[in-house]
Amino acid sequence: MRIISCFNWKLTDISKNYKLIKNQGFDAVQINPIQPLKENGIKEWWMSYQPVDFKIGNVFGTKEDLINLCNRCNEIGLRVYADAVINHMGADPKDNFKPHIKVNEKLRNNSEYWKEKIKVSNWKDRQDVIHHCIDLPGLNVYNKDVEDMIVNFLNELIDCGITGFRFDAAKSIGLPSEGYNFWPNLIYRLKKYGMFLYGEVIFEEDKKVIDEYSKYMYVLGNYDGSNKDMMVKYVETHDTYLSEDKLGYTKNVSSKDILKWYKDMIMQYKNSLFYTRPFDDNWMSSEIKEAHQKAKILEKKVG
Repeated sequence: MRIISCFNWKLTDISKNYKLIKNQGFDAVQINPIQPLKENGIKEWWMSYQPVDFKIGNVFGTKEDLINLCNRCNEIGLRVYADAVINHMGADPKDNFKPHIKVNEKLRNNSEYWKEKIKVSNWKDRQDVIHHCIDLPGLNVYNKDVEDMIVNFLNELIDCGITGFRFDAAKSIGLPSEGYNFWPNLIYRLKKYGMFLYGEVIFEEDKKVIDEYSKYMYVLGNYDGSNKDMMVKYVETHDTYLSEDKLGYTKNVSSKDILKWYKDMIMQYKNSLFYTRPFDDNWMSSEIKEAHQKAKILEKKVG
């Protein structure tokens, strides 16, 4: 599965380019988080990951725009995957652990719907990771009401034509071995069976943890589990390119090098994500198209 990440593209702009995306050998397009955001005008890229509700529509497009895009893409066999932010909500300007005033009142006013207001301090401690916050108000997804809201939202997206999901911060949500059945419950309750689901599990080195996530979804991460075919690999994401901290480790890497690394990577992995840099047409290059063709030929030979 070759996925192109059209981060911070308007849905109408993707609609203008969907045939070219397909022609370049991509199998799916990953759209921006489409939930209402705490700020309508996006000043910082990370604002796309501070939603205030489980509804469809923001500055990047309306529900009608999404339906139109999905209809067009589905006609030519190009899948549309939604980036779903289900682990947290937008923060109050003065308190990172307090939900923003725009957060849905039903969520905001119920203390049982939120994780403990403590920031994760040790990312190698799973109990710390799954119970505490990532510097934003974390949702208690283990609460049945919260699970219901998430499931209803994802099923509404499926009704619009979405055929897969990227789960942001999936690493922050517990697994059955840790006492939580959120992931199997979620998958069972989706309207559509066999969707392409992939979760963000970055900087996780423990193969046992990666392997357990891969029972429920493909794993988007830096490290491999036991089965490489259950990984979605990348050389760059919006995080690695746009972050100002140490996470932004590809910021000073040239587009030429990114393309070279991507071409090498897709010969080794069946599932990949290609991030489209702002004002960079690298994704349109003939090299991308040729690399995808070679990778698909190799996949057929391998079986």
